[in-house]
Amino acid sequence: MTERASSGGVWRDRTGRRPTVVADHVGWWFDGEGRWRRLLRGGSGAVWLAVAAPRPDGGHDIALDLVAGRPGSEPEVDVIDPAILVNQGSTLSQKLLAAGPVARVRAGDLWEALLGAIFRCTMPLEDARTVYRDTSKALGRGYDSPLGREWLFPGPATVLELSADVLEVHGLGVVRDRLRTAAWIIRALEPEWWTVPWDGLRTVLAPVSRIGSLVADAAVADLSGDFRFLSPSDFLVRKCVHALDPATSWPDDAADFGVRWQEMTGIQRSAWTKLVLAGETATVTSCRDTRPRGRTAAGHLCTETGLKT
Repeated sequence: MTERASSGGVWRDRTGRRPTVVADHVGWWFDGEGRWRRLLRGGSGAVWLAVAAPRPDGGHDIALDLVAGRPGSEPEVDVIDPAILVNQGSTLSQKLLAAGPVARVRAGDLWEALLGAIFRCTMPLEDARTVYRDTSKALGRGYDSPLGREWLFPGPATVLELSADVLEVHGLGVVRDRLRTAAWIIRALEPEWWTVPWDGLRTVLAPVSRIGSLVADAAVADLSGDFRFLSPSDFLVRKCVHALDPATSWPDDAADFGVRWQEMTGIQRSAWTKLVLAGETATVTSCRDTRPRGRTAAGHLCTETGLKT
């Protein structure tokens, strides 16, 4: 169901189309040249720059450049071709087939995955991108890249050292306690976390106060590339499905939507989910119009999922 992108991101489906990047992690930002960019940690302390540059004929060229550390720890990129979907009789499936393949870069370590999950589940996505990038530039570590200076979000040790006032000044008050909890988790689990099976890692994270199942599910899905870890009623998925397929009477109720989504997607729910999440990237990215148009489909998750701040 999922194929890996080749080195340098040169990948096409059977019709020659390049994939659209799934930019659901808060670390992605949309630059002034129409590209999605993200600095991310890899294994053994390596740091990589991921760049998704739009193609005139659709999709992206996805490049991974090592900016620090040793090679051999390249981030994993999952590529999904909608042609593999079994249930292709719906309006939504026809739209996904027309949109073409998608690619998603996995988080390289547990800290990256937890950061993405915490911000995703606490703030509106565009607000979160701004806070994340501003904090990275002010408090994180900078690296020279082929496209200029880029910054990583502060690491766990730095987050634990920062005072509440400093975190508040940088817009992190609403996620302060979760960030500190995540930093303590990293301190407790590293370097053994990567040896734990995904189901086991989810079991460890979900009961932790200020983490919970919502953040745990999103983090493990990010690391593993298996989006069946997300609840079928996941808020972001519901918003994207409603936006992509407004003519269909999708349930508004979370539980009812989850039942219908699971019935429709079955064992291919991970592939369906990533294909759907790429829909909002495609509406923002265009070679003709490189300006982001409005807020993405993520919205504010706390109010509808019951996640408390």
